[in-house]
Amino acid sequence: MNPKAESPTVLALLRSSSLASAVQQEIERAILHGELQPGAKLNEASLAERMGVSRGPVREAFRMLETAGLVRQEKNRGAFVRHVALDEAMEIYDLRAMMEESVGRALAGAITPAQLKAVHALVDAMGRAVKSGDADAYHLLNLEFHDR
Repeated sequence: MNPKAESPTVLALLRSSSLASAVQQEIERAILHGELQPGAKLNEASLAERMGVSRGPVREAFRMLETAGLVRQEKNRGAFVRHVALDEAMEIYDLRAMMEESVGRALAGAITPAQLKAVHALVDAMGRAVKSGDADAYHLLNLEFHDR
């Protein structure tokens, strides 16, 4: 593994979001891609080790994912991936889309030309990632886009 090749991507991710947010996004990605199945127990220690972080950001990510409806936490038992019915998932995404549209409209009036150029560059890069089938690059670019 070439550390120099990974550094810009990792640094861009850490610059664009908090550590807990980055962990939350990675766990969410794993859930949405089926790497973590509904009902699966989420092991705080192993996730922290796998992501190279302490347990604190993982704990915070669990709270954020519980708020988002993807994880359920049970007292004295731990955190588990929630089974989300298709109609509930569609409702969550519809609400998310409405919120993002509202936020986008509010921010559009205050965006600077330099910020607009940066956002357009991210959208273009996401398009290239989709065309090349690079889901990991798309995921990181999408995180950065939403954080901006």
